[in-house]
Amino acid sequence: MVGTFKIITLSAALEEKTINLFEDTFHDSGVINVDGAKIHCWKHGGHGSQTMLQVVENSCNPGFVKIGSTLGTKKLMGYIHDYGFGDKTGVDLNGESNGILFDINKMGPVELATTSFGQGISVTPLQLTV
Repeated sequence: MVGTFKIITLSAALEEKTINLFEDTFHDSGVINVDGAKIHCWKHGGHGSQTMLQVVENSCNPGFVKIGSTLGTKKLMGYIHDYGFGDKTGVDLNGESNGILFDINKMGPVELATTSFGQGISVTPLQLTV
């Protein structure tokens, strides 16, 4: 889910104009500290200085934490719900699930950070295709 979900965060940030892919930069040391939790990049030692476009190209988790932070919890979760995640699709299929998202009222900085790159949530394959 992690790689697939990053596009949701990216599209929200582009729509809200909270980032510029070419002008905004992020320095990835390989780890970002969020409220005492260490979130690592897949690349040991990180990617160093990158544009936000490179953050996307490199699928850099700490970079997506930064992108998500530009949106904030309410905006990011609003887009997630607008894309249909967290609710059944309406397709007539027995046993369809809503998926699992954090309760917006219980989300702190770590939940926002991990949601930004798709960790700690669960969506159905059907939700991804509809």
